[in-house]
Amino acid sequence: MAYDVTLQRRIRELCAQALAAQDPEQVQSILSELRQALRQHVEQLQTMVIEYPFSAADVDNVASANGTRVKQKKAV
Repeated sequence: MAYDVTLQRRIRELCAQALAAQDPEQVQSILSELRQALRQHVEQLQTMVIEYPFSAADVDNVASANGTRVKQKKAV
């Protein structure tokens, strides 16, 4: 899945509009649209992470580099 640059631009535009808006109702409308765009962005990122090809060893290496431990499920 490719990253949606158009959505990223839309989020930036909505942030600018929210900051520039004077009418509280207009601000609420913009923020509602911004929340929806951010949810869509998060869903896209989650899909990208899920589809990213990595192994359990990669996760262990990253966790070790960060000084954290990752609990792994033991096979039954």
